[in-house]
Amino acid sequence: MSPLTATAAALGMLATGYALGRLRPAHRALDWANWQHYGRRPTGLRYAAVWTLLSAENLAWLIAHPRQGWHAWKHRNDPPPTPLTRRPRGPH
Repeated sequence: MSPLTATAAALGMLATGYALGRLRPAHRALDWANWQHYGRRPTGLRYAAVWTLLSAENLAWLIAHPRQGWHAWKHRNDPPPTPLTRRPRGPH
C-alpha cells in the first residue's frame, strides 16, 4: 500500500467518524423509537422498527451494565418504598 493510499484511507475514516459523531444517527433513531413508543402506538412495520431499536438499546445497556441489570431484575416486583413521614414539631 502506497503512502498516498494509506493517507487517503486515514482521512476518509477520520471524515466518516467526524460526520457520524456530528449526525449521531443511533441517538436520533432511538429518540424516534421512544417518541413512537410513548405516543400513539405504532402498527405494522413501524412497530417492528420500534421494537427492534428499543430491544437493541436494552440489550446494549445490559451488556454494558450487567450488575445493575441483575439487581433491577431481582427487585422488579418489590413493593414501592413507603413515603417518608415527618414528625410533628413541638417542644422537645
